[in-house]
Amino acid sequence: MDPLSSVMLRASLVWLLSGVTIGALMLTDRALPGQWVLWLMPSHAHMLFVGWFLQFVLGVAYWLLPRKRTPEQPLGYQERAAAIAAGSLNLGLLLRVIAEPAERGGFASSLTLGLLVASALLQLGAVLVFVTQLWPRVGPRPIRKKDEQPAVRAGAK
Repeated sequence: MDPLSSVMLRASLVWLLSGVTIGALMLTDRALPGQWVLWLMPSHAHMLFVGWFLQFVLGVAYWLLPRKRTPEQPLGYQERAAAIAAGSLNLGLLLRVIAEPAERGGFASSLTLGLLVASALLQLGAVLVFVTQLWPRVGPRPIRKKDEQPAVRAGAK
């Protein structure tokens, strides 16, 4: 597994654990006073959908989708751009998880609004990088005619 996929899959597992922990705490809403469950609900959903599910799928896609390796791109994609995108996705999600409950809890300010805007821009930028890098790797294989023989690899018997 390439390093990016490993980092993304591990980060997705951290978000899974965090999201499930928040979800378990939300089940205690009768024991703890206040509207905190309503404040955390969207963040909980984003932790599980964006942090765990989306990131897990993208990490597996980078790992498994066919790639055209070149000397300039030994892993078949722009490693630096993909790493920055993975960092942006996680940072954007973290900013949202911090700012959104504050907004919903009545602590809205220009700071929380700025964090939410930054969150949206970071996540949007990350997804654009992922799509542009994965798009060329998704496509049909050319269909071989029955009379064509597959190319024999060097050293194969």
